[in-house]
Amino acid sequence: MIASHFNRLYNKPYLLLFLAILFWAGNFVVGRAIIDLIPPITLSFIRWLLASLMLLPFAWPYLKKDWPEIKKRIPYYFLLGLLSGAAYNALTYLGFHTTTANNAFVINAALPIFIILANFVLNGIELTFKETLAIALSLFGVLLIITKGNLSTLAELSFTIGDILVFIAVLCWALYTALLKTRPKLHSFSFAVITFATATIILIPFTIIEMSLGHWPEISLNSAITILYISIFPALLAYVFYNRGVELIGGNKAGVMLYLMTPLGAVLSFLFLGEIPEIYHYIGFVLIITGVLISANAKTKNAAPQK
Repeated sequence: MIASHFNRLYNKPYLLLFLAILFWAGNFVVGRAIIDLIPPITLSFIRWLLASLMLLPFAWPYLKKDWPEIKKRIPYYFLLGLLSGAAYNALTYLGFHTTTANNAFVINAALPIFIILANFVLNGIELTFKETLAIALSLFGVLLIITKGNLSTLAELSFTIGDILVFIAVLCWALYTALLKTRPKLHSFSFAVITFATATIILIPFTIIEMSLGHWPEISLNSAITILYISIFPALLAYVFYNRGVELIGGNKAGVMLYLMTPLGAVLSFLFLGEIPEIYHYIGFVLIITGVLISANAKTKNAAPQK
């Protein structure tokens, strides 16, 4: 019965993407709280190591079957592991040390646009009018929430090295999403565990350097619980769900869904941090959800034929 429920869930892309984005919104809330307890690269390394180990028993039968195909494209999987698990997460955690949450949200608000550009450059996928409208409405809603209803404050933002790191992280995720279109026909567990493992391997030398500089994680119950949450939900489940969502509806529509991260983050902040929503939150929510609904009903143009 559990398997049948999972199979039904696994064929509902918008529900999968919603859950993935919900888990990532929680990661922002939790990540900001733990960033002083665990160094950023070490945190990224631990989350992917644990995610790999937790998924491996379930993925092992499929991994053995898919291994001949995996061996043919090892550089491809290392690139995906570098762009997603290694670069995006580590750079975002690093960026939080020298940037504000508002700046990070503003930069991440551009992520769907970069995904569309990457899809156009790498895959020849053009943007439809409905998708353009969806992006405009959702982006306006996100900026409305971030600026607390006063868009003029965007001109007052000052940028730091942390902002540059977050921006590079956004570019990495956009490339990762576009590259998912060319993923081999592997079982999703095989694909996920090989991506998690490559990200873990890539982060090993950087984690050693970070620790050699005296940046060690704090060992406590709170740290352990937080790492467990980050490894299971924003890492393991969110990546499996996101990859499947992109597979089913494409990177452009999945990218527009990412705009939901801002209102979901606001809801989580209200539930767990006691931050009361203002009127601009509700207006922003309506604009974002409207954009997502328009995108869901838009027909994506086919990729241009390869020369």
